[in-house]
Amino acid sequence: MHSTEERMAMDRRALLRSAILLVGGTAAGVPAELFAQGPAAAKAKQFFTPAQFLVLDEVAETIIPKTDTPGARDAGVPAALDALMTNWASAKRQQEFRALLDDMGRSAAGEGAASIRALTPAKRLDFVRRYDAAKMEAKDPVYGRFKELVMTLYYLSEPGATQELRYELSPGKWEAFTTIGPDTRAWAV
Repeated sequence: MHSTEERMAMDRRALLRSAILLVGGTAAGVPAELFAQGPAAAKAKQFFTPAQFLVLDEVAETIIPKTDTPGARDAGVPAALDALMTNWASAKRQQEFRALLDDMGRSAAGEGAASIRALTPAKRLDFVRRYDAAKMEAKDPVYGRFKELVMTLYYLSEPGATQELRYELSPGKWEAFTTIGPDTRAWAV
């Protein structure tokens, strides 16, 4: 028998999923595991190998680093991408992303370090910039999808939507002119 607290927690999760579907369905294709509580749930069905996940974690954090707002790691982007691969991606997409992370890992190892994490932050940033430039110049569709997913998952996360972007439940009145300064952020939809 479930305790009252456990029943309420399960009801809140079900309510949250239903509310998301009713409000616009932006998370309709997102598996329920993304809403799972705690690290044990994330580790139970980890798709990527530990070495691949380390590369994913470091590259995502390099693409969206922690500044005055949370980075990709703080927003849970690596775990969310892993859950998408486990529960949603086709076998072809899974194979492509595993091969991409293996390639990134091998390329980072060619930089003279045992792993991408062993690179200094400056060398890691330089590596990711060069890797990104080469893949974008080659118009690699797999890398393009990977980068798009990292960005999308970040901006769909609570920290991305409410701390990186501005969020206002009801946008308020129309202002034809707004002064933009260095601290001005874009608005979440």
